[in-house]
Amino acid sequence: MPTELPFVRKDLRVGAPDIGSLVSQLQVSEGRYRSIVENAQEGIALIGLDSTFTFANRRMGELLGRPVEDLIGVDAFSLIDMDSATEVISRLEERQQGTAGQYEVTSLRPDGRIARLLVSAAPQFDPDGAYAGSLCMVSDLSGLRRAEEELAHQALHDPLTGLPNRALLFDRIEQALARRSSENHTVAILFCDLDGFKDVNDSFGHHVGDQLLCVVAERLVAAVRPGDTVARIGGDEFIVLAEDVADETAALDLAARLRASVAWPIHAAGTEAVITCSIGVALAPAEDAAALVRHADAAMYRAKEGGRNRAELFDEELRDVATNRLGLLADLHHAVARGQLRLHYQPIVALDGERVIGVEALVRWQHPERGLVPPDTFIRVAEDRGLIVEIGKWVLREACRQAARWTHAGPGGKSLHMAVNISARQLSPGAGLVESVAEILRDSGVDPSTLVLEITESALMGDAEAALRILTELKALGVRLAIDDFGTGYSSLVYLKRFPVDLLKIDMAFIRGLGQDPEDSAIVACVIGLARAVGIEAVAEGVETVAQLEALQALGCAFGQGYLWSRPVAAVDFDHTLLAS
Repeated sequence: MPTELPFVRKDLRVGAPDIGSLVSQLQVSEGRYRSIVENAQEGIALIGLDSTFTFANRRMGELLGRPVEDLIGVDAFSLIDMDSATEVISRLEERQQGTAGQYEVTSLRPDGRIARLLVSAAPQFDPDGAYAGSLCMVSDLSGLRRAEEELAHQALHDPLTGLPNRALLFDRIEQALARRSSENHTVAILFCDLDGFKDVNDSFGHHVGDQLLCVVAERLVAAVRPGDTVARIGGDEFIVLAEDVADETAALDLAARLRASVAWPIHAAGTEAVITCSIGVALAPAEDAAALVRHADAAMYRAKEGGRNRAELFDEELRDVATNRLGLLADLHHAVARGQLRLHYQPIVALDGERVIGVEALVRWQHPERGLVPPDTFIRVAEDRGLIVEIGKWVLREACRQAARWTHAGPGGKSLHMAVNISARQLSPGAGLVESVAEILRDSGVDPSTLVLEITESALMGDAEAALRILTELKALGVRLAIDDFGTGYSSLVYLKRFPVDLLKIDMAFIRGLGQDPEDSAIVACVIGLARAVGIEAVAEGVETVAQLEALQALGCAFGQGYLWSRPVAAVDFDHTLLAS
């Protein structure tokens, strides 16, 4: 009996092959692979030498939006866009030489949808080794590319209005400036800032403000030419980029159209609001996009200062102002570290006996070349560039140190109230004001009850709820709080009652007309009465004449400060004159 070889299957016997069994095995194998191909999540297709489909699975038909039977015999290049076809054809030689290729193609489906497809093509060869076509594996990239495009759109557009944002705007300005240099194009920038938008937010809420911004965006787009760009760069600021503007007159005409389009009443959330805008206009040439926008921004500020709801053109005078501003900004970055800041002090007087009970600390900048720079020149720059937090902390620390020196000056020394101005940026959440005040009080040893922090109405109303939380924490430290320039902002009497303030400082604009302007006298009387009604004290700013003093005394005002007693002076001068009074 012959021995069976171990590598011979027992179901196969020597003799004629079992054709039926082989066919059966082949059918099982084909069925298995057909099932894999038909249920694959990728499109699979065979493309012949003539570029037509010879086979396609179900998923391939789904990707192209066509029944599988309609694909057979169809030229594959006819189903993709020309650019895709050109790339695939250009790399056909690689496949013919046995190299696999990968291509991203775009196909227009019969239903009108665009399909973005990733094709991995492997060459197929006949038994003689000749190139016979391609086996293609196709994946759907449509969702991925849509997500990428959406992310790119979000990165370059304002989420509220859908307008281009700062990044996209500056890119377009740079391109416009490049075209101008080569084709003599004229480029104009119109910087639009809404007037009184903060009032809308404060009165009706941010949801109404957001709707208003969307309406304004639509109106600005409708007012410009098709090729112009309208961008929102933040808050209530919009910028229009216009090319091929004939001259300054044409740019100002465009500004007039923009202002007119905004000025119509706007209905939002059941509320009617009328808003206007101030516009600054700047025309190339400029060093770059940032410089051109700065020029328009400077012109816009002049429009604001000139009464609002107007347009101003950037000119040589503003260029000098802007250049000076940039120089100030560069130096201001180092002013604290280089010890260039100074404090001057103006006395606060109890009006019943004209006794000095405190001082207000006022910052000055001793510039090495410019001399003594007044605060109205550099404080706004510091506010705009975020330097005011550092400067404000320095002022608070130095003022408390000086208060401690006066308190411990020996015979004749006084424990004076020290008033320090706090900016809106210092009061914002995250600026660390409460922590700074606590640290400085601890380090200086000053009695917290002698420190008065003065905050403007507008700073309080920017985010009233956040301001209330911070003021409450400051009061817990034991300091006193004052509302500065009262009567010039937009505060609500309801909020005034809620804020834990101790003093109201009446703006000097009202004090100036005391005894001469009946309206000013009535306003001052009302403010003093209001302060008395809510249990706080009034301080009159800018008292310059005996007549004003007597009027304030008659009205029962508690405190005053102004040139009648002293201009702001350095600490050494204050020591020698007023400290002994």
